[in-house]
Amino acid sequence: MQARRTWGIVMALVLGVGACSDMPTRFLAPEVPLVVQLPLVDSLLTLQELIADTTQLHIEPGSGNLSLALAGELTPVILGKELGRIDTLRFERSFQLNDIAAFREHFQGWSHGALELPLRSLFPQIPQPPAEAVVPPIAAPVQIDSILRLPEEILAVAYRAGTAELRVENRYPVPIRIEAPAGYSQPGIVLRTPGYGEWFVPVSAAQQVIPPGESRGQSTDPGGPLHLPLAGVVLSAETQLSLSLSSPGSGGQRVAYSSESVLRVVLQPSGVELVWARVLPSSAWEAELPVEVPLPNDAALSGGTFHLLALRTEVENGFPIALRGEWRFGQLRRNGTPVRQTFSLGAGERREDELVLQGPLALVPETEDQGVIRTLRLRSWVQLPPAAEPVTLQAEHGVTVRVVVDTVAIAWAEGRQLPVASFPAQAESEVWLQGNLGLLSQVEVEFAELLIEAQLENTAAVGFRVEGTIEVADRNRGVLARLPVPPQTVQPAVKEAGILRGQQTRWELRYTGVRLTERPRFVRFLWTVVPEADQGWAFADTSRLRGNVTVLIPVRMRIQQLRYENQWAWTGGEVLRRQGQKLERATLVVEVKNRFPVGLQLFVVFSDSLGSVRVPPEGELVFGAAPVEASGVAVREQHSIERIELDERHLPGILHAQQVALTLVGRTEAADYVRVRSSDYVHLRVMLRAEMSLP
Repeated sequence: MQARRTWGIVMALVLGVGACSDMPTRFLAPEVPLVVQLPLVDSLLTLQELIADTTQLHIEPGSGNLSLALAGELTPVILGKELGRIDTLRFERSFQLNDIAAFREHFQGWSHGALELPLRSLFPQIPQPPAEAVVPPIAAPVQIDSILRLPEEILAVAYRAGTAELRVENRYPVPIRIEAPAGYSQPGIVLRTPGYGEWFVPVSAAQQVIPPGESRGQSTDPGGPLHLPLAGVVLSAETQLSLSLSSPGSGGQRVAYSSESVLRVVLQPSGVELVWARVLPSSAWEAELPVEVPLPNDAALSGGTFHLLALRTEVENGFPIALRGEWRFGQLRRNGTPVRQTFSLGAGERREDELVLQGPLALVPETEDQGVIRTLRLRSWVQLPPAAEPVTLQAEHGVTVRVVVDTVAIAWAEGRQLPVASFPAQAESEVWLQGNLGLLSQVEVEFAELLIEAQLENTAAVGFRVEGTIEVADRNRGVLARLPVPPQTVQPAVKEAGILRGQQTRWELRYTGVRLTERPRFVRFLWTVVPEADQGWAFADTSRLRGNVTVLIPVRMRIQQLRYENQWAWTGGEVLRRQGQKLERATLVVEVKNRFPVGLQLFVVFSDSLGSVRVPPEGELVFGAAPVEASGVAVREQHSIERIELDERHLPGILHAQQVALTLVGRTEAADYVRVRSSDYVHLRVMLRAEMSLP
């Protein structure tokens, strides 16, 4: 506070001297009245003078209206955690024998000859090959019954479904004609398995005659394909292939032939499903079981890095033979190499493992991803080792795989579609009147208007649409008001050379008609955040949404007690005593020019080390508030003068006082709220008027 003090003595001396023609025998000392006005206080006080620290007072440009500015830092929203949130992913599938394509391939697609009949088997009279000879005709059909040749590791197989293509290749130098086999009236081929049945494949007229070097039974051959439906068919080492053949021979011409001159029948099953199979694997059977876990929200990742991948695996071996296996994480690379983890299982055994893959793990699309990862692939590679004894496999045999992905900790990711569609977020700021605004501690503020400013920085290359609620809470976190947040946008960070550079976004939210009973201490943002990343996105585990919040409250208050105190050294009493004058009367004059819309009460205390004198002795001098308009703003100053006569009880204390103190108290009426502006003031002038006589 700056106060100026001006000391002056204004003396009025009225001296009447009466002269008479006769000189008196003695003189009488005249009494001269003296009036002294001693200034005590002459100060102009604004709100800045009344409040020690106005750091948090915001002056609105133009109007000069004052607002309390409460500011604080928002608790950051960890975007890397929210954007990359992948809740527990689960996969379970039983791969039965017919589901494992690599195993089924052993029972179909054969290319070896199921029957290979040398030329001399039909024409035993010709020389051993290689040779040239006249091949005689076969007048009566020859019945051929031959054991069907299966792949060496297949001892027997029962089919539930599928089709077998029969192809007859004539590598003889003479034509061959397929006749009706024994017991049949139509040309064709018979497959017969003792104990299980027989199956007939008829041939058409176009397929019956096969010239040298040609074949019948393929779709491109004359007459089209020869198909055997495999439902219910059982093939084994005892299966016979029967057909009846005739030939016109070489027509008297010598023809060349060799050991390769054979009649070959090829059996090619396809699209098969098995009922059972008896096998004796001579080499390992390998299969890769796809474990594909779709990412949530149709997420599309073009790449990234994992800090950690934690999952639980369970593999149950339903085969009557031991398994060796390996988990293959083709999309995850450690130092450029795909991640793998081995396991083994006995026959009928179940195994559980917890896999914690520590990073950094590069997430790299595989060929089938076509540049975008939408599914996490955790392939399970299994191997049936070579067997020493025959093993019977049933259709219900297989491998059951269960995978639970518990934790995916993303260090960096980028792509087209995020794993989350939206997420809730909460940010809180403890807002403070950070300076010493203690003189407002007795001020009850009416929060009829509220301006919330937020300065946010987004360090993820993801834009957001945000809406929700703002909660304004007191120091005990009790909610004073819930304010809706209309949809707001947050600008994405800029990605430059693999580095995310944060972008600033500023919000300004104004609320009217708000009534709060206490000063706010906490501001909480309860948001629903919707990412907007149509053009691609990127984020890191360090990405944050952070910033500061400022709550501006236009000061419309009911002042319960705005108290101002100050004191000065007082030498006026000493001056009066030193002059020796007789103090007859004293008056305290207080002049107040009040532009505050607040009523004022005032008293003065004169004191020394032995005691004090309070003026007025009881109560205070009361001065009216400046007149206000409907908004609570003062329209002009209120000018008042008060005088207090001091009696004999006060005078000795005033004469011996060494200090004078002033206490000013401001109050509003119980129901009145007023608005304080920077232009408001109170001008105080306090004087002591002393009347005395000079002898």
